[in-house]
Formats: sequence, C-alpha cells, structure tokens
Amino acid sequence: MKDILIAFVHVFAMMAPWLVFGFLMAGIIAVWIPRNLVNRMMGGRSGFGGILRAVAIGVPLPICSCGVLPIATGLRKHGAGKGPTAALLISTPQTGIDSILATYALLGPVFAVARPIAAALTGVVGGAVVSAVGGEDAAAVAVEEESAGARGIRAIFWQAYRRLLGSVAKPLAAGLAVSALVTVLVPENFFTDVFRDSDWIAMPVMALVGFPMYVCSTASIPIAASLVAKGVSPGAAFVFLMVGPAMNAMSLTTVAALVGRKAAAAYVAVIIAGAILCGIAINLLPNALPASATIATAGHSLSIVHWICAALLAVMMVYNLVRPLRMGHGKQH
Repeated sequence: MKDILIAFVHVFAMMAPWLVFGFLMAGIIAVWIPRNLVNRMMGGRSGFGGILRAVAIGVPLPICSCGVLPIATGLRKHGAGKGPTAALLISTPQTGIDSILATYALLGPVFAVARPIAAALTGVVGGAVVSAVGGEDAAAVAVEEESAGARGIRAIFWQAYRRLLGSVAKPLAAGLAVSALVTVLVPENFFTDVFRDSDWIAMPVMALVGFPMYVCSTASIPIAASLVAKGVSPGAAFVFLMVGPAMNAMSLTTVAALVGRKAAAAYVAVIIAGAILCGIAINLLPNALPASATIATAGHSLSIVHWICAALLAVMMVYNLVRPLRMGHGKQH
C-alpha cells in the first residue's frame, strides 16, 4: 500500500506542472476566444476541415496528454466538435517541437520524422472515426455566457481552476489511482525479458503496456531507447512512443466524458491500430535506428517546481471534489 501511495504521489507530481499550465491556457481560451470562432473553426459543423485544423494546431504543441486534457475540455465546452476534440487529444501529446528535437538526438532522423507524421495521421483518422461513431453536436455544448466585462485575471482563474478542473477532477483522480497500481504491480523489465524475440507479440504488448501508463512524449524517448537496447525491435519501440504519450488510464476517463463511451472506444482502437501499423512500417525501413543511437535511462528526478505545482493542484482538486460546482448557479468571485 505504501508503494502504491508513493507511486500515486510521484505520478501526480510529475504531471502537475503540465496540468496547472494546461488549465491556465484553457481558462484563457474560455475567457478570451469568442465562442463563435471556436464553432466556426472546430465546431460540430466544421466537418473534416475542423479536424485538420485541430491536428495542425496539436502536432507542434509541446504539451503532454495531461496538459492537453484541460485545453480540450475548455474547447469542447466552448463549442468544439467531438471529432476535432479527439483529433487534438490524439495528435498533441504524441509529439511536439521539443520532443522532435530530443527524438533526433536520441533515436535518429527516421524516428524524428516518423513521430509527427504518425501523430498527424492518427489524429486525422481518429477525429474522423470519433465524429462518425459519436455523432456531432449541432451546436456548442451548453455553457454559461460570460459578461463583456468579465475578462480579467479573476475570470480566467475561475474558469481554469473552478469550472474546468471541477468538471474533470473525479476522472483525473480515478485515472491516477489506476496508473499508480500499474506502476507498482508490473515489473519494470517484464515485457522486454518475456517478448524480446517475439516481435509479432511485442507490438500489441507494447501498445497495451503503454496504454495505462503516464509518460510524456519527451520522457518516452529514453524508455524507447532502453527497450531497443534490451532487444525490442525499432517498430515495437515506436509503438510505445505513440501509445504511451497518446493515451493513459487517467486521460481515457476524461475522453469518455468529453466524447462519450462509444466514441472513446473507437478513439482507443484507432490509436492502437495506428501505432501497430506504424511500427510495422518502421521495421520495414532499412537502418531505422542509427548504430550510434544513444541509450539513456528512463529515470528522472522531480524539481521543486513539480512539488509546488503538485501542492497547488492537490488543494484545488480536493476543493472541487468537496465542493462540486453547480452549473447554472456558480459565480465568478
């Protein structure tokens, strides 16, 4: 039990800065971006163009799966359609400007180019599938109208850490608990030892092991490098690079709340199938990984910023869980 609690706290602290920043950005979006602009660019009636715009925005953003959740939540509540929301959620965490450079440094040019391409393709396909399966909204999701004068810092903070954080506090807490259990109960070297010489099994297994974990696109790079060093094929490592950052137990519960359970199942299927297909393609390429690729360890320490953000986020989450916001009666203070 102690180990599970430690894992829970560690994962929570690791993601806290991204969540704090992500909710702040979501609050700014909710207060400053006109709802009709969101509807026009990414609304339920924006069609395939809305999905493409969401992917174009998401691929270069250096935001992990936790950081993009509040932004997607804010856009969804501000009128974004299910398809564009899913496209943003899929494409954003898989890569970013920072992780592209780190991928090139650690895993070479093939992986550096393949990651953003894979993120864009799965984002487009996933957005289209979610839109078809989940059905699109004819209009924006109902939210309270903001007065013209309520556009200051206080309004941003209320939107970010009261309304938006409050709407996902429960699924965030549930997902964190699952992530902590997986971290403690699954041995660190289990998959590399068992499936080292069975690539046809290793790819789906890497997809399954990446699914419940929390790992950002940059942090996943040394893990993938270590997997390759222990005998996992470049394609199987690439599967982990895609699935690990793209979704986790914590984010999936929130995705289901945003687009519906049926669409969330399709969302998961597209990511896993896309990752395996991309992994197969990587293995077909000659010299996918350079012989001089640096093998790094996956461990990393947490800074004081992580712990400060974790403390702030914990207080805000507890407050929102204890005093849930009643939509229609909440006021900006």
